[in-house]
Amino acid sequence: MNILLVSSSQRNDSNSFAVAKYLQTNILNDMQGVESSIVDLSRYPFLLDYYGIGRDGTGETGTGRDDSAALADNKDDVLTQLYGCDAVVFIAPEWGGMIPPALVNLLLLTANGSANGLPLGHKPAFAIGVSASGGGSNPISLLKGYAAKNSHLTWIPLHAIVQNVDDFLAQEWAPQLNNNLSQVQSRLLVGLKSLVIYAEQLAGVREELVTLSKVHPFGQ
Repeated sequence: MNILLVSSSQRNDSNSFAVAKYLQTNILNDMQGVESSIVDLSRYPFLLDYYGIGRDGTGETGTGRDDSAALADNKDDVLTQLYGCDAVVFIAPEWGGMIPPALVNLLLLTANGSANGLPLGHKPAFAIGVSASGGGSNPISLLKGYAAKNSHLTWIPLHAIVQNVDDFLAQEWAPQLNNNLSQVQSRLLVGLKSLVIYAEQLAGVREELVTLSKVHPFGQ
């Protein structure tokens, strides 16, 4: 089973990427029969050009560069990883109360028309909000509010919010304790264990469900 971690920050060496590595080190690497990989959106800058900005330089919004080949490579690489996973974890930083635009574009790319199918259709998803201070709840609300409409992913009812992320990453792994940071660790542990169970149970019916979803792929 392959769990795909989406580090949604557009910044290099972001805290979101550090959280993804933290999850691999402390949880996923110890799960029998589970493999994990990370999609770091900071490595795919051309996904932001999907709706025409900067692609050829000929329009009013052009930048004088031709990014169409790089865009195609970015899109194909990311979609291959999305199609190949059994479950997905979105690690989303809160930027001014919102999620990064690259994550919005990634979700748009998972629609049937853009992806030539439904790469996340009826695959379980776990949302994690990240904040350098006391935020992090808005990414959860935004993702669960609209991300499933055209992607047809399946949110599990659990989520986690990592606040004061620098302090969290420096915390010793001890999810059995009752302090605040350890309880966040416990939520992450329970969430990922639940995600694996959902993925196992949905695997046998996913193909049939995706076929049904393609009848009305754009939701209502």
